[in-house]
Amino acid sequence: MAVVPMIAACGGDHPAGGSPPDASPDASGEAAPSTETGGEASGEVDASLDSSAPSTSDDAANPEDAPADASADADAVVEEEAAPPPPPDAYDRPNYQHLAETGLFADLAAKEVASDAVLFEPTYKLWSDAAVKRRWIHLPPGTQIDTSDMDHWVFPIGTKFWKEFSLDGGLLETRLVERYGTGPDDYWMGAFVWNADGTDAVFAPDGQMNINGTAHDAPAQKDCGACHRGDVGRVLGFSAIQLSRDSQPPNLRDLAARGLLSSPPDAAVDYPVPGDAVTSTALGYLHANCGHCHNENGTSWPDTQMVLRLRIADRDAVTSGVFNSIVGKNIQYWRGGAVTLRVTPGNPEMSGIFVRMSSRGNKDQMPPLATEIVDPTGLQAVRDWITSLSPPTDAGVE
Repeated sequence: MAVVPMIAACGGDHPAGGSPPDASPDASGEAAPSTETGGEASGEVDASLDSSAPSTSDDAANPEDAPADASADADAVVEEEAAPPPPPDAYDRPNYQHLAETGLFADLAAKEVASDAVLFEPTYKLWSDAAVKRRWIHLPPGTQIDTSDMDHWVFPIGTKFWKEFSLDGGLLETRLVERYGTGPDDYWMGAFVWNADGTDAVFAPDGQMNINGTAHDAPAQKDCGACHRGDVGRVLGFSAIQLSRDSQPPNLRDLAARGLLSSPPDAAVDYPVPGDAVTSTALGYLHANCGHCHNENGTSWPDTQMVLRLRIADRDAVTSGVFNSIVGKNIQYWRGGAVTLRVTPGNPEMSGIFVRMSSRGNKDQMPPLATEIVDPTGLQAVRDWITSLSPPTDAGVE
């Protein structure tokens, strides 16, 4: 029998503030994609048996008195008790009103996170106006993530993702994505806004502006799909590319070793962002901050067929879909005056992507949602990369 630990083995209880938060300037995260690439990710996996478990048969406690097949019967009972529960069936759409109802906390008052909510961190993070974020996943026991398409993971019914936002030590909001059915829209998404003293977080269906006196805004539930529909699995930040690293689990190799991926890569395989340090930092930033809208499934695709999401097949930066979609390519939709190219090699100020990343509070702003402050670190990363590119020659872009 295969031994497959649960994902909870990757982490334990995480009291709020008890694990190092993502202190870098950070933010995170949906035209509905075809469901042909999204399979049902509910394949049952075996759990290890506890060989020290006591027998449940009184007769088996005395071998001399037990019938010949009693030990076999007892083993069957132990195996039945030790096996993981079956994967969850589809269930009704949740009607959450408070974060405490979602299962994130074992003790809300103490901010003690449930042991089956596992802390994780993506390699490349979404900018959220300098808010500090923490993220957790709950993967139901006995399930696997459908990774038959390694670029688009599909999570089993019952999977939950939480993302907590705080600023200057004060809790602001916690967002939830939960899959409850088999359909492409059977995902509960929404934000719970914390009160000023951090004792409760209440579902805000219409979002909330300027939470607790800050400039931070929680999105309305109807707006969650604007980003999350850009991936078949509706989850951003927990993927082959985002988890291809050697840092603490859960990462790609750890998930594969635990039998939690339906089609795992070979043991030594990772999918890092291609390029040298300057290039990979910029492409990773664009992947995390722009790629969920700018891809074939994203909400921006009807207006501008620009690709900013990397694929695992992109092993060379210059031949990647992102590079070939933007470097030396004409702007398709936006009217930037003298700026006519998406990326002008060697010249950030004449590159539409850089100019729009530098804008806030007007129609030029990118991203158009969920940010009011330019990300100085991300902007510098993209500037450095564009500057490093060779200017065009008569033969074209080198």
